[in-house]
Amino acid sequence: MGSLRRRLGLVTGTRDSGIAIVAAMAVVMLAAVLVVVAVSVAMSAAGQTGQDRQRSSGVATAEAQVDTVTAQIQSAAPAALVSICGANSSSTRVGADTFALTTTVTFYNAAGQEIAGPDVACSGIATTPATTARIVVNAVSSKLAGQLPAQRTVVSELKLTPSYAIGLDKAIFSNSSLTMSNKTVLKSGSGKPDADIYTNSDFQCQNNEEFHGSIYAQGSITMTNTCTVYVDAWARNNVSFTNPGVSVAGRVLSSRGNVSLDKASVGQQARAKGTVTGNTCSTAGKCFPGSTLDDPPTVSFPQFIWDSTAQSQWVAAGYTNIVVLPQSGYQCGNYGGSGPLNGKVDGGGKWLYDHAATLPANTVLIVNCPSDKVTLQGIDISLNKNLLILSRAGISFSNKTTISSVTGTGTPSNPNLLYFVQPYAATTPASWTYSCQGDGISLDNQVTVDNTVNTLFYSPCPIRKANLSAIVGQVYGGSTVSVDNQLDMTYYPLPVWGGIAATSNTVKSYSVDVMYKREGA
Repeated sequence: MGSLRRRLGLVTGTRDSGIAIVAAMAVVMLAAVLVVVAVSVAMSAAGQTGQDRQRSSGVATAEAQVDTVTAQIQSAAPAALVSICGANSSSTRVGADTFALTTTVTFYNAAGQEIAGPDVACSGIATTPATTARIVVNAVSSKLAGQLPAQRTVVSELKLTPSYAIGLDKAIFSNSSLTMSNKTVLKSGSGKPDADIYTNSDFQCQNNEEFHGSIYAQGSITMTNTCTVYVDAWARNNVSFTNPGVSVAGRVLSSRGNVSLDKASVGQQARAKGTVTGNTCSTAGKCFPGSTLDDPPTVSFPQFIWDSTAQSQWVAAGYTNIVVLPQSGYQCGNYGGSGPLNGKVDGGGKWLYDHAATLPANTVLIVNCPSDKVTLQGIDISLNKNLLILSRAGISFSNKTTISSVTGTGTPSNPNLLYFVQPYAATTPASWTYSCQGDGISLDNQVTVDNTVNTLFYSPCPIRKANLSAIVGQVYGGSTVSVDNQLDMTYYPLPVWGGIAATSNTVKSYSVDVMYKREGA
């Protein structure tokens, strides 16, 4: 019977059935392990992907915060920078992630020292001019399950160029006519098109000129050959362009006269109280005759008065070495001694030759010579400190004269300052008023001030630049200003510590150049 059951396959509970059960359980367990591993791998990959996302977002968030702070520094008044300075915390949300931001801003003065205040951290930035700023932004993400927070840092360094709250905010100012004869390039040290020209009379551009700013004329504006204006040309009277090489990127305005454009190029619009004519008027929306316009903003010639108050303000600004000529060895008139200086310098010029390279401190040189200008004819000088020259009769340089900084004392980013000033009037050390004897300041031929020295030329008399000159700074003339040939000029506003009404050393704002922006500590 049993044999029959076995033959028919009806017998159960054999050893093979036990093995099958164990194998099945092993398969189930293996599948479970594989599922766990797969889930674990998936969760790890998801976590890693999430952290990678946070790391990428962290860099972008930190960089955006750097850009925001940079814009704040550029647009804010110095007093408002106190709230930016130092370490500040904030948070922001990017998609599903929240980032804690720590923003640290440090300002430095011209000596490379950190600007701080005795009572409130960074309060010194409200009153102390800064030259550089460092921004560090640390972004830390919210924590994902099983992951550490993502942390990224972006660092940026800025070069700051201060704009002072002073009346001298033009690149070139003429209280009478202003004529550019040939090959002038006027750029701006800030990189912005803010190298403005102003005249209380007529402006003439005669050939091959380039102006990185606007031109304002209380008289007329005339351009007779290749002339390029990066912003506006705005006159009270007529505007006349007579050459297809004339180009104005902004507006052409005449508040009381006519605009004649001929074939000139105008980027925006031409408007005049009277007529507007020219090829560009064939384009709709370009020319608007019969317009009601404001006159160009009126600016009076600032009067530089040297008195005891002005002197004390310059001394407080660090100009502690006061030198008065004439004195023994440095008399008025032409230097008559033997040697290479004979006939090439006056007493003031000889003093510069002897002392400019070894000044003990920032210096004020007062030359009280009624009719003898400070003169350098083909004599180079090097400067080791800031220097204000006040010359009663004016200043005359000529014949391949070069002015530079002593090596290690001035650089293009931190230059020495040199002021050529024929004061409007003075009472210290003696009373005088100016008397124009020809040009107040003249640069007759190949006079170059290199970019390690920034200069201000100021005279109530005519200022003339004859040929092949390069300067960084400003020109202020109380009479005519003329450039005969080839001026390479970069506009940089110089602080005037005293002497001009409503003048102060207060920084109004900063222009910002990004030196670098990178990820790192």
